[in-house]
Amino acid sequence: MANSELYGKTFPVPSEVLKYIQTTLVSNPTGDGVRRAKFILKNGTLTYQDMKRLKNYFDHYNGENDAQYALAGGDAMKTFIDSKLGLERAVVKGGNKIRQDMMVDPNLATRAYQTPRLNEEDKKEEKQKNALAVIVNTDNKILLLKRGKEAPWMPGKWALIGGVIEKGEAPQKAVEREILEEIGLEINKFIKTFTIQRNPNSIEHIFACRYDGDPTDITLDNSENTNYGWYDVDEMDYLDIVPNLIEYVTLAFTGKKYD
Repeated sequence: MANSELYGKTFPVPSEVLKYIQTTLVSNPTGDGVRRAKFILKNGTLTYQDMKRLKNYFDHYNGENDAQYALAGGDAMKTFIDSKLGLERAVVKGGNKIRQDMMVDPNLATRAYQTPRLNEEDKKEEKQKNALAVIVNTDNKILLLKRGKEAPWMPGKWALIGGVIEKGEAPQKAVEREILEEIGLEINKFIKTFTIQRNPNSIEHIFACRYDGDPTDITLDNSENTNYGWYDVDEMDYLDIVPNLIEYVTLAFTGKKYD
């Protein structure tokens, strides 16, 4: 079962949920749910198994014993668990799919890239095109780079590998070049590709791949990036990241399309 990879993994509980439980505990110091509330407050985290049990409780809650429901974190905890479990399971499923594809054919080439059709109005104006890489390791963690203070875009923030596609350059060649320039690795096998157009003047080409090598085997281009790290999606909430990063990572591991 793919989700077995999540067993034993811990997830930080959002501070607003902890504050809500603490406030509820003050007015409800005894009764059902108090022991669990104290456990959550003491640890500040939940394991995957804890989250599954809480999800089961919330899914079968019948409206009785409001105090116990509140001590479990109430609607805020329910929303957190539903979204976190859904995303983490999608990441594992996506990571396993990448691993399976690579094992079936270790020489698997990039799937043919489909250039999006542009209408006549689009053709009149040249759009800026960017290529980004979502690289996941064998622990299902995503590689992020910390941009230097002198970086031309979003200095000091954590971001995916990527940059502007040069004129006449194919998107795949651009992302391969950016990976080599920014972390010193040659990666040319991508399992998933998709495009995003957030505004009328630019298009972003996203490439997802799995890296099975040593996660420390990174050589940074210090002229633009000053640090790197492999992070779970929940850990990214605590980093100063560029806009839309988590959304892009989520899309890379789900079948959802960008709207």
